[in-house]
Amino acid sequence: MNDRGPVVRWVLLTAILVAAGFLGWWTWQTTNALESLGERSVIESTALLVREKLDRVEQLIITGDNAALPMVDPEDLEALASRWPDEAPRISPTVRSVLVLDDAQRIVRHVSRAPPGEAERFRRWFGGALRAELNLASEPLEGHRHWHGTLDGTPAMVSYFARERAGRRYYVVLESDLEHLRRVVLPSLFDDPLARGRFNITDENNRLVYGRSLANAGDFLVSARFPTTLYKWRMAAAPRAAPELEARARKRRVAEGGYVGLSLLVILAGVAFLVYGAREQERLNRLKSDFIATVSHELKTPLSLIKMFGELLSTDRVPSPEKRRQYLDIIVRESERLTGLIENVLDFARVERGRASYEFAEARLAEVVARGVELFRYRVDLGGPTLVTHLDPELPPVRMDERALQLALFNLLDNAVKYARGTPEVVVRVRRDGRLAVLEVEDHGPGIDPEDARRVFERFYRGRLGREGDARGSGIGLALVKHIARAHGGDVTVHPAPEGGALFRLTLPLG
Repeated sequence: MNDRGPVVRWVLLTAILVAAGFLGWWTWQTTNALESLGERSVIESTALLVREKLDRVEQLIITGDNAALPMVDPEDLEALASRWPDEAPRISPTVRSVLVLDDAQRIVRHVSRAPPGEAERFRRWFGGALRAELNLASEPLEGHRHWHGTLDGTPAMVSYFARERAGRRYYVVLESDLEHLRRVVLPSLFDDPLARGRFNITDENNRLVYGRSLANAGDFLVSARFPTTLYKWRMAAAPRAAPELEARARKRRVAEGGYVGLSLLVILAGVAFLVYGAREQERLNRLKSDFIATVSHELKTPLSLIKMFGELLSTDRVPSPEKRRQYLDIIVRESERLTGLIENVLDFARVERGRASYEFAEARLAEVVARGVELFRYRVDLGGPTLVTHLDPELPPVRMDERALQLALFNLLDNAVKYARGTPEVVVRVRRDGRLAVLEVEDHGPGIDPEDARRVFERFYRGRLGREGDARGSGIGLALVKHIARAHGGDVTVHPAPEGGALFRLTLPLG
């Protein structure tokens, strides 16, 4: 199961990431779809408005053509010349001039409301290039056609018809008044402050014919060409609030993208936290397993010695009184070691459950440390380092829990003695440093790595020398020292000893 655990965890992690990615993608798509639906509704409404305006302009032009056409009688062209100019502003304001051609396509009558120079120019132009381009002979009798282009750089449009009277064919060409259309007709259709949109008309070169530029309309701009009459021109429209709508859409896209991205980041952060938590839990479980194994071994060793030497003493198989005293010393020392280990485990369990309690009272730190050192001497193996004390008897009283502080001292001494084998002494100091009482335990062993120095007070953590060597330990002693020091308002740190080794410094505030 332990081998499959990482695989299962990575499968679950992959599934969560895929689900988070799909959720982000689906949210983004749904948001875009709703946004597009709203934009499409606005665009469709604008397109409908454009078609309506195109139809109205074309209908006005065609209506004007149809009003002028009945006044053309090839048998009485003088009536056309006398009647139409006066009635044109009323019945056909969009028609500027009328040309009548016979069946040979010769101009037989030209009536115009334009100034003489412009009327003559149009007549010459039509009689030259345009007549050949229109190919009037191919027009059906009921045809109604339009030509749109430029006359010497000026926009022009003509409507032309083929008719028959008394078996003879004739043609009518109507020149549209585009200036009237631009100055009168288009403003009447578009310059309405209550209109839903803004409009313009551009030519085939995208030059403005009427209106203003709509470049800031963005995606809300809708345009279409005139179907039959002014087919080289294009009408464009946009909602009056198009710039605001476009800016709002951009902000909404950015905001929604940010929300989706933030959501994904939160999900990924949650996944990362879960992975970290799982790994940390796995590490703690492994450390606890190692702790249980270590504590079991630590308990077994003194118990085995106590049992062995106790059995020797009980069976009177001791060769001499000196050996008897030696066996008794070993039993006492291992009993003290066993007692200290059990106390550590019980105190650590209370700390873990948050039930650690302290009974504070005023006491002199030097006296408490002196008693603790004397009690600890029974735990030091024969041939181990000597405990040397330098205690300041003038140190003011400190508010402390004597039992807890002795437990911290025992753990510091036990740690020093373990790593100071083969060295002559372990030094214990009590001194004053300003408003602090300082307890120092210094050994002259191999010292401590900088990496271990940063983590040595973590629970279950053992330094490199403890992991690689044969030094006993459970990994909870220094964690207890740190908890006790901080419960007293102080702290504990570790430093390289001046003459080599490690120096543990516990500080307590003076009352």
